[in-house]
Amino acid sequence: MSGFQEHRYLVVTDLDSSLLDEDYGYAGAEDCLALMSEMGVPLVFNSSKTYAELRALASDVSVCSGVVAENGGMVGPRGNGPLCEAAGDSYGFCCQHSGMSRRRILEHVHGIREACGYRFEGFADWSVAEVVERTGLSVRGAELAMERESTEPIVWSDSEGAWNAFVMGLEAVGVRAVRGGRFIHLMGMVDKVGGMRWFSERYAEAYPEVHWTTVAVGDSENDLAMLEAADIPVVIPHVGGARIKPKHGAARVANSPGSAGWGQAVREIITS
Repeated sequence: MSGFQEHRYLVVTDLDSSLLDEDYGYAGAEDCLALMSEMGVPLVFNSSKTYAELRALASDVSVCSGVVAENGGMVGPRGNGPLCEAAGDSYGFCCQHSGMSRRRILEHVHGIREACGYRFEGFADWSVAEVVERTGLSVRGAELAMERESTEPIVWSDSEGAWNAFVMGLEAVGVRAVRGGRFIHLMGMVDKVGGMRWFSERYAEAYPEVHWTTVAVGDSENDLAMLEAADIPVVIPHVGGARIKPKHGAARVANSPGSAGWGQAVREIITS
């Protein structure tokens, strides 16, 4: 790549069952995160989690340089650096919204449910205690997960035929349904790919002397498009093996599930 003075990596990662273990910890990746901080490798959280959840995790993971919340519904660079066009909020992020609001999504999907009698429930139907039970989060974690602005996670309990009809009804009003690790996420026409590209383009603009290689890490169908759009896709397997297979010549599968596999795979890439 003539004309570039430096080559650097940008790591964009899913969280649940990728960087985070089932207990929401990341002990297996701590050494790699420390190395990334030393090397100046930016890390972007790209998740179905809310901005409130991501900023809480970022307070513990200092190398995190930005967040993509609710599957692309919000992007937020960290700090007042070159990616921020204005001063950050009280949590240190410069947030921008995209896509349909959750309020509008709920108007659509609950209207369809009432009209057609579909059987499903989502965060808007549950109390904090029910979210705790369904997610394994702490009470505070559940409260943060319920601060949704751009998506609605649901659990479907109706037939496959009803699901197909439901999806068609959603598409007619501009709502997408994406299967994640724990829930089906209803959202506007945004996705993790758009969030990743937003950051990769901003880094390229802010540091024109650098050739950036984007590494995307994920484990589920919700991450597949993001991995296929990256320069280097990394699949984090589950106990029974990898659940997705990106159509990408540079794709690799970590050697173990969760944060340990994440740390091993990312370390190998950034030190190669």
